[in-house]
Amino acid sequence: MATSPSQAATARENPVRDRRRVVVFVLALVAFYGGAVLVLRPGPGDLGRIAVPVMFAPAVGALAAVLLAGGRVRLGRPTRHLLLAFLPPAVVLAVTWVLAAVSGVEVRPGVLGSLLVLTPVLALSGSLTAVGEEVGWRGFLWPLLRRHRGFWLSAAVIVPVWWVYHLPAVLWWGYGFVGGLPAFTVATSGFVLFVGVLTERSHGVWAGVLAHGAWNGTVATGFAASLGSAVPECATSGCPPFRGDAQLFTGPQTVLGEFGWVAAATMLVLGVLTAQWHLRHPAASDPHLVRS
Repeated sequence: MATSPSQAATARENPVRDRRRVVVFVLALVAFYGGAVLVLRPGPGDLGRIAVPVMFAPAVGALAAVLLAGGRVRLGRPTRHLLLAFLPPAVVLAVTWVLAAVSGVEVRPGVLGSLLVLTPVLALSGSLTAVGEEVGWRGFLWPLLRRHRGFWLSAAVIVPVWWVYHLPAVLWWGYGFVGGLPAFTVATSGFVLFVGVLTERSHGVWAGVLAHGAWNGTVATGFAASLGSAVPECATSGCPPFRGDAQLFTGPQTVLGEFGWVAAATMLVLGVLTAQWHLRHPAASDPHLVRS
């Protein structure tokens, strides 16, 4: 007997099958991640050596879930929501500038023009590797969670998963610094909320990819007007401390960057406000999407 489209959709979204897909996704992600570490054997500060394979591990997990468990990756197509990808860096930049006088941060206004010109390039450069994460997190895992759980609970699942995923890079390979993990956790929480909204509004991953790339290319580098630190994740020189003539801001690493408290608090507020607006003004979406 032929399977009707409705029966096929029901089977694809079956909770039992979705649990299997998540298991396949996690196992493949961990296997690829661990395999890259075993093959490349990165040492302390070797972020540039391991960053690219690690960032594509979620995409490998999603591909495995598609091929081995009948999963689905929602890529979508570029929409006008791409412009919103630059909102987090713009807000963080503005807040950092305003708070510079009371936070021990030095501002080099002459760098701003170069930074603005380079920002699209920095965002696109960062997106080349960010796409590996976003295909897994927002293309596969987020839509799967949202079929069965509300927005806030889905975000509450993604945040610790993403945090653990980044932890080895912080502990051993020179990504950020251990003392900045509390701020990084706050920043990550806000970013998950914001990109979750972009994903649902645009029905795809591309706005999230660009937002991720823009964040890595600007906020994560302390707003450096330099292409050298954009690909991937400050790989050539590490992230903080933020020093040098190409830096718009210089100052304490506890203040600047995605491991600093200015970006962390700003991103959390922006993420929460965006999520609240999104849930109060629902847009047309998947018929099986849990709304709240």
